[in-house]
Amino acid sequence: MITLNFVMRANAVSCLLFGITFLVIPNQVTAFLATVSAIPKSVLFFLGVGLLINGLHLIWASLQRPLSQALVNYFSIGDFIWLLASISLVVMEIWIDTTAGAVTTLAVAIVVGGFGVMQKILSKRLGIAEV
Repeated sequence: MITLNFVMRANAVSCLLFGITFLVIPNQVTAFLATVSAIPKSVLFFLGVGLLINGLHLIWASLQRPLSQALVNYFSIGDFIWLLASISLVVMEIWIDTTAGAVTTLAVAIVVGGFGVMQKILSKRLGIAEV
């Protein structure tokens, strides 16, 4: 059975891996995503740092007892924002204009949105009280 802690930690691993990728190989990331309007390196840097912080925060939150519904909501909302922002960038061809970049961005967005949905479902199933 998939647990809330497992989903939160998988979400954390995703954040950490993408954060590191954005920080370590930004030129390759921008070249993969776009040929016309590349994402500014400063945006990629701040996204990378933000993802690292979010990943570490997810790990910390998954270790808390009892787990706070407010934290689950916070991470789920962040996941849904990532999903909507990714779809918007692909549709508007802002910073993502290659086919491979668009497909990968949408695939990642679906996984991230899935993390958000699963976190909400599993927290409700556990009966974590609203704060």
